[in-house]
Amino acid sequence: MGLFRRKRSGQRMPPPKLVAEAKVNPGGWVYEIDGNMVDDPNGAVPPEAIIAVWQVDAHGRLSGGYQANPNYRPRAAR
Repeated sequence: MGLFRRKRSGQRMPPPKLVAEAKVNPGGWVYEIDGNMVDDPNGAVPPEAIIAVWQVDAHGRLSGGYQANPNYRPRAAR
């Protein structure tokens, strides 16, 4: 299975900021986080604030591995 228990269909286009983050974090995963749900950018991220995750190859490129978070619950902007 993957990082999340269930998969949603349809892949999101990664935001440019996430693509840039992948370049400096090769060989892992990058997460799209709903900033409206996180008070401290260096603090803990609640699981429901993770929108989706993309796999990054050894060269820092998004490799096609993608999972939407079925538990993501968007909130209105503060």
